[in-house]
Amino acid sequence: MHGLHILLVEEEYLIAADMEQTLRAAGAEDVTIVGDIDTAATYDFSDVQLAVIEAKFGSANAVALNDALRAAGVAVVVTSADHAVQALFTGATPLQKPFDSTALLAACEAARRRDPSLADPA
Repeated sequence: MHGLHILLVEEEYLIAADMEQTLRAAGAEDVTIVGDIDTAATYDFSDVQLAVIEAKFGSANAVALNDALRAAGVAVVVTSADHAVQALFTGATPLQKPFDSTALLAACEAARRRDPSLADPA
């Protein structure tokens, strides 16, 4: 995670804060927390290398956000309690809720390995 700018889309603030702490402890340079999919869709992805997005009920807006992030060359982790929902997100790495810090970091690394063009900044 060293030096990465990560976009974190999670509506539950305490969960987002915990995830941010985990990602920063793993070396993320910047973690931007956005509380909803619609706001995240307006975000400038140009300096984001990784995104972790919460996907509830297969929201069309969440799927569109995933597609926009992937088109911008951003590795994506999709968190959900529903495997069927995660299957809607092409090119994203699924992360089953609930998860712990170790699983979060493993999913983030897996997402970055899925796309070899997403090398560590440095």
